[in-house]
Amino acid sequence: MLICILGRFGSLQAQEISQEYRLKAAFLVNFARFITWPEQSFSAKQQEFTICVAGVNPFSNVLSAVESKQINGRKIRVTYVDSLRKVPQCHLLYVSRSEEEDLAYLSTGIALHPVVTVSDIPGFVKAGGSIEFILKENRLSFIINHSALKQRGIQAGASMLDLAASVR
Repeated sequence: MLICILGRFGSLQAQEISQEYRLKAAFLVNFARFITWPEQSFSAKQQEFTICVAGVNPFSNVLSAVESKQINGRKIRVTYVDSLRKVPQCHLLYVSRSEEEDLAYLSTGIALHPVVTVSDIPGFVKAGGSIEFILKENRLSFIINHSALKQRGIQAGASMLDLAASVR
């Protein structure tokens, strides 16, 4: 009986986690729709919009569903890498909690590239990240590091800035 109850609890936790990351995946796609990258971010031969996930993949297979969608006429491609230090060229980079110890790399290895970095690591924006997921009044929200985006030549739309819990 106890094993049955524990099994149901574990399943419920997995459903909650996947629901959280389904919502975060939707946010990632919507962030991309309200952000403008410098034109040189897309070469003539590169017609894809690339989302990268660095570290342990918390999305499971949720992001595979967005590969059928487009951002500004560009097909979405999702790439997974095991480390923040091995990130290929991408437009939007989700940094998993497993990469928390390597956050200093954001200001040295990625800082000058036109990439939007997103994470739910507490203090991510203070560490130089672009967007940090937070819970505000039991709802998923986000903080935008507008100065980090501008340094990379990236512009967040006014409506996105208005929706943010905080803009720095």
